This record gives sequence, structure tokens and C-alpha cells, in this order.
Amino acid sequence: MPPISNLILVTLENSHEFIPRYISDNNIIINSYQDMMEVILRMIKDKHFFNMDKNILRGCLEDLTYMYCPGDDVNKDRVISMLEPSDDEDEDEDEDEDDEGGGEDEGEQMNITEFLPEIKKLEELLSDKESDKESDKEC
Repeated sequence: MPPISNLILVTLENSHEFIPRYISDNNIIINSYQDMMEVILRMIKDKHFFNMDKNILRGCLEDLTYMYCPGDDVNKDRVISMLEPSDDEDEDEDEDEDDEGGGEDEGEQMNITEFLPEIKKLEELLSDKESDKESDKEC
């Protein structure tokens, strides 16, 4: 098998540009999430490398699918289900309100803190890349 080279890096920071551009450049019509998954498979086949958490990618794809076809209730329901708190989150919020008498602001802050582990991982990855760049300059 020949080595794979000249990969196009798709990250969380640029996916909002690469994916729609690919759809437009290839005249692809998006009606469903299945269509969007096919786009990603085609992109991978065309040497696009997705360097992000696949759950985050899935959320982005659901949003894009709804943007391309907002009249389809299935696409709308997918986005809504991602935005609604899960049963576990509801129980946690109920416990916090009982313990602290918290309001809505605390609930919003709690949702943001759920992403801190992912943010820390991204920061580590970025700092590793910067370190690699610096070491490459030294050689």
C-alpha cells in the first residue's frame, strides 16, 4: 500500500469552511444526515483528515444538515435533541437547586463546565503542535 501524503487537515477551527466548500464545489445536495455522512466519507476518500472528536463532528454535521434542509422535521428534531438536557443533567440540576437554591445562571454555567475536559485536551494538542513547530525550526 502506498504511503498517504498531502492530507488536508480539517479541524474544529476550520470545519465550518471546508465542509460547506466541499459540498458546494462538488454540487452535492443535502437532504438528510445520511447525505452529510456520505459527504464526510467522500472527503476522507479525497484525503481530508478529520482531527477532532467524532462526537463534536457529529453535532456539527447535524447542524449543517439542518442548515441545508431546515424544512425537514427530522433534521430539526436532531438538533433539538442535541440541545435538550439529558435525563442525567436534569437530575443533577435538580440536586444542585435543592442544595444551593441555584438559579438559571448556575445551570448555564454548569453546562459550560461540562466542556472543560475537551477544551483542555484541545489546548494540550495545540501546545504540542506549537512545540513541534519550534523544535522543527531549531533543526
